[in-house]
Amino acid sequence: MIAPKPFYWRSLDELADQSVDEAHGQGEFDDTPLRHVEAPGRRDFLRAAGFILSGSAITACGRAPVQTATPLPTQPDDYSPGRSKEYATVCVGCAAGCGVVAKVRDGRPVKLEGNPEHPLSRGGLCAVGQASILSLYDRHRLRYPLASGKETSWEQVDRAIRDELDRVRRQKGAVRVLTATLTSPALLHQIRSFAGTFENARHVVFDPLSISALLDAHEEVFGARLLPQMHFDKAPVVASFDADFLGTWIAPTGFTRAYFEGRRENGRPEPSAWHTQVESRMSLTGTKADERIRLAPSEISYALEGLTTRLAARAGAPVPAGSDRAASLLGSQLDALAERLWSSRERSLVLCGLADVAAQRLCVYANYLLGNYGKTLDLDRPSLQRRGSDRALAALLKEINAGQVSALFVHGLNPAADLPLTEALSGAIKQIPLVVSLNCHRDETADLAGFQCPDADPLESWGDAEPVEGVVSLQQPVFRQLGASRPALESFAVWGGKPASAYELVQTHWRQSIHPRHEDRMPFDEFWRNALRRGFVEVKLENRPARTFRTAAVQPLDRPQSADGMTVVLYAKTAMPDGRHAYNPWLQELPDPVTKAAWDNYACLSPAKAVSLGVTDGDIVRLTAGDQAYEVPAVVQPGQHDDVVAIAL
Repeated sequence: MIAPKPFYWRSLDELADQSVDEAHGQGEFDDTPLRHVEAPGRRDFLRAAGFILSGSAITACGRAPVQTATPLPTQPDDYSPGRSKEYATVCVGCAAGCGVVAKVRDGRPVKLEGNPEHPLSRGGLCAVGQASILSLYDRHRLRYPLASGKETSWEQVDRAIRDELDRVRRQKGAVRVLTATLTSPALLHQIRSFAGTFENARHVVFDPLSISALLDAHEEVFGARLLPQMHFDKAPVVASFDADFLGTWIAPTGFTRAYFEGRRENGRPEPSAWHTQVESRMSLTGTKADERIRLAPSEISYALEGLTTRLAARAGAPVPAGSDRAASLLGSQLDALAERLWSSRERSLVLCGLADVAAQRLCVYANYLLGNYGKTLDLDRPSLQRRGSDRALAALLKEINAGQVSALFVHGLNPAADLPLTEALSGAIKQIPLVVSLNCHRDETADLAGFQCPDADPLESWGDAEPVEGVVSLQQPVFRQLGASRPALESFAVWGGKPASAYELVQTHWRQSIHPRHEDRMPFDEFWRNALRRGFVEVKLENRPARTFRTAAVQPLDRPQSADGMTVVLYAKTAMPDGRHAYNPWLQELPDPVTKAAWDNYACLSPAKAVSLGVTDGDIVRLTAGDQAYEVPAVVQPGQHDDVVAIAL
């Protein structure tokens, strides 16, 4: 008989042509109409059961068919069929840069787990990281470059782009590279080299989940736009003002492991451990808090101002002039929180997730008064996980509207979906002579681009990551590349006039910039092998000048005007932080840990507000703001403020 074809025999092209739905079961959601079947009676059931039992007994007497597993035509020396191997690499599902161990069986990645040796993620891996393996086999991922929506070759695309760039150089036009936060030192170096070939070029960084206000506050107060590394393992006392650090804020995987370590001492609960969460909607972090205070969004900043005022009074420091509206909101709760934080000086954290620079300045001041900088907040080893600038993005959009941009390169972002683009702005982008999208899918931004140069999947390409200064991870391919996509690292090298493979670019950068920062003066080849084996290296930090706190930069809050109606709170879901993962069905199907809802979007309402509106779970509600309208199903969520409707981004 003919032996069945083993699954590892299938060619890479065959595997790429199989859709994700087919992998789960062909025809599971097809359009075949259902045929009504009558339920079997008792006699029919007994007759069928007897037939199945008799048939099983007869077939059990025969031998099972022989199935032959044919080995690979050319086997590696250390290859054993059916045996898995593990490779250390990096998760790029977000900018957190967690360490990953990829399990590969018969040449195909089958599972991703956290790297237990990684100093930041410490073996943890979030749902996005676990599900990112499915993106590798996504048949909707672009596998070839496109020009004007038609498939073409890299030679033709590169020739056309270089011709346009030569024209831009002659005309001294403006070149802009728009990306999300990039933690790859090699890719950042390549983008800088590419931009250096033009007189007017700039790299603009924008994060859909922006913490630009926090970075701007540190720039105003300390004189440097830095994000301090947060040591939750050294802070048993935490006061969080609308920062969902266990769910979606900055680096929740590493924060979660450190948070629970900080609440334990010698394997036992820390006696002084305390977590207060001030928020308007029920977040994942709020469900873990020892004390949860529910306030309206406009009142959260007043509570932070009241806390900072009380801490300044205890420290004998200047107090920001402002009305103590928080006293009427929280009463003795704020006094108790201030006393708890003051008794845990240098072992506490005050966090703020508001997109308000004035509120973030107060949060920085509170941590400064508590002596947390240099203890639980580290500016000498800052985090590089979020570096987007809302002001830089606004300046870029202004340039685009004015027709001042000659070439625009977009990587890792979908601004046509992430931003409230108007028809005028979309038309202005189409008028840019050269628009190149390096995204892996044909998204809304790709429709505005003349060229689509798809980036390779992280599991099939070389790269690196430095999410926190001094901790550099190495990304290695664990799978032969599907199709003809190309790493963005190589694309910028080609367009910059110095083509090379991603492996050569990463290794050269590590040889010139990473290896000299390593304390052990081992040969580079040994250093490289150790980095491949462990997945990361720790290197010396750059010398930074001493930071002086500018007390004059801390100002009281502006008094906003009161608004009628409900307040819309936009938040990020744990399984779907932003739109880049919308193609992953595992994440679409994953229930939210708080609402337990999956797929699509919905509006969260408090039980009291739902009763007053006559709304129950699943009812369609219509939200209007000016001439804009949005219809979504309602979810009744206990713990939410009555004047808030929460909708996921």
